[in-house]
Amino acid sequence: MSGRPDSRPVVAAVCYRARNGSFDFLLVRTKGGDKWTFPKGHVEMDETPQGSAAREACEEAGVHGVVAAQPFTHYRYPGGSDGGGERSVAAYLLEVGSQRPPRTGEKHRDPTWFDREAAQSALGEGGREPEYRREHARVLTEALVELEAPSVA
Repeated sequence: MSGRPDSRPVVAAVCYRARNGSFDFLLVRTKGGDKWTFPKGHVEMDETPQGSAAREACEEAGVHGVVAAQPFTHYRYPGGSDGGGERSVAAYLLEVGSQRPPRTGEKHRDPTWFDREAAQSALGEGGREPEYRREHARVLTEALVELEAPSVA
């Protein structure tokens, strides 16, 4: 890599399942393994953003499902090893239909299901800066607003 920030858009898959009248969320470990996050990554040249969200969810968490056509929110996230600084991440809801182990190179991701309260707690672990804890909490709140909204037929 050239050391320049990567200018490709970043997307996240907010993976969920309905269970017992509420929703659970699937989180994965960051590359360093000390924090929980949503599966996310860069949009590749030949992908749509929602296709990229689906690919990241499959690679990092081993899940397949239905991805929303549009992001339900955007959130701020610290840039990665490419020196990109803070990034805006487009978050897509992904209703999980099936789950397998993640891709071999992603085994350290430890995909784990959490109810909303446990997900918020997990997203705040690992010394994450307060503003990013707030961003993740907001993403979960907005996901629930979307999921609990009456559908228009």
